[in-house]
Amino acid sequence: MAHYRLSHIDLSTRIALGLRMLDVTRRWGVVSQLAREYEVSRKFLYELAAQTEQALAGALAPKQAGRKPQSTTVVVDRAFLHRAMLVLATVLPGSMRGIQLALELLFGRHCALGLVSETLQAYGEMAQQYNAQLIVPLPVLGEVDEIFQGRQPCLTVVDGRSFLVLHLSAEQRRDATTWGLTFLELEERGVRFHDIASDGALGIQAGIRDAELAVPLRSDLFHLLRKAHQITRHLEAQAYHAIETSELAQSIEKQAQERKPRRGRPKSCKVSYAEAQRLESQAIERYDTWCWLFDELRQALRPFNARGKLASSSEVRQTLETVAVLLQSMDVIKVRSFARLKVLGHLEELIAPLAWLEEALAPYRANLDAETEAFIVWAWQHRYTLNIDVDELTDVPADVARAFWSALELFHRASSLAESLHSWLRPHLRAHRGIPGWLLPLLQLFWNHHTFHRGKRKGHSPVELAGVEQAHSLTEVLDLLVKRQLVAQAVC
Repeated sequence: MAHYRLSHIDLSTRIALGLRMLDVTRRWGVVSQLAREYEVSRKFLYELAAQTEQALAGALAPKQAGRKPQSTTVVVDRAFLHRAMLVLATVLPGSMRGIQLALELLFGRHCALGLVSETLQAYGEMAQQYNAQLIVPLPVLGEVDEIFQGRQPCLTVVDGRSFLVLHLSAEQRRDATTWGLTFLELEERGVRFHDIASDGALGIQAGIRDAELAVPLRSDLFHLLRKAHQITRHLEAQAYHAIETSELAQSIEKQAQERKPRRGRPKSCKVSYAEAQRLESQAIERYDTWCWLFDELRQALRPFNARGKLASSSEVRQTLETVAVLLQSMDVIKVRSFARLKVLGHLEELIAPLAWLEEALAPYRANLDAETEAFIVWAWQHRYTLNIDVDELTDVPADVARAFWSALELFHRASSLAESLHSWLRPHLRAHRGIPGWLLPLLQLFWNHHTFHRGKRKGHSPVELAGVEQAHSLTEVLDLLVKRQLVAQAVC
């Protein structure tokens, strides 16, 4: 490190002296005074003044003008119009007439409906080919479901790990043959299913058997919970109605005890205040009992308990059976039916994912204490919040931690992502009278390459999360399709 020859004159002092020397209002004799005070020569002070002036001139001199602002001019050529059609058809739900109107209003270009239809059809065929070429290297957590446009079914297969749409097609039927051919097609494309979660539709189940897929079929927890929430809302409404009836009966009873009758039409209630109180207590107790048992059911189906330890499949079985018995003892038909059909009727399927997780991790849990296991599970639960990787866990056997995290990543029992996809698809389907041939391939292409802006997948696209090699961005894919189409038109 370099040092000043005059060590007692540091940088801050030199700056102060230089500014004093450049002061145009300084009096005669100031230079000599400064020289004596700081024990320097007058020559040093004048040289310091020159250096300070030079430094200030360099710092304050006008700089070359920066880059001119980019032009906002848009060249509306054929490539631009094609890209605009693709964006309008996928980003915003709209009909072909809507796309036609948007092109005219935004860019002043009128395109015939036939041209819009032919262009989108060509890109739909290209998107279909592109989608079929995607190779997913990781095991897929299949989420299988159906959505309808009118009476026409649309079959969807989604990866529960990456949110990648593996299959999206409009079909005439949703029977075993149609689903079986769908699974065989995915298998030929190299898709390897770890398991499949569905709502139990007979066509899906038969299709898996016909395709001879050697993968477990998981009972969909999403539809189970949705049915339970419907019962919750039903019992809650009954409880509030009973409370209102009780308040009304109480008001009528107080009014009857008054000596001077009130003006207006008298209130009426079909039951007495005592009976209304009994019905109120009964409805509230029924609602509270259901909420308690439903919460026990939901907690039992989690892969780990409140202490952070993996759930035991035998203990979960006992809990579910006990909950089902208590639910069947309630005097509500919907609740008893739920316990019989949804819980006991799918008991083995509900327990199967927990049993698989227990079996997969049994060798690693043999010599693992409860505290370490709880820490590994806790770290996995909060991995996105903490932004940590499994290899960053200290004081934990690396092979054990990796085994736990890998198994928990594959724990799968709901088709909630398929339902989320359907909520995005519905506005696009409603915008058309039927399902155009180009629509679903383009929507699948858009979804798989768009970037998530929220949640644990923020900053990534489904193709990236699925481990697809050379995963292109949405912009790159659109550019590729437009380039191919223009080349094809030029050749023709």
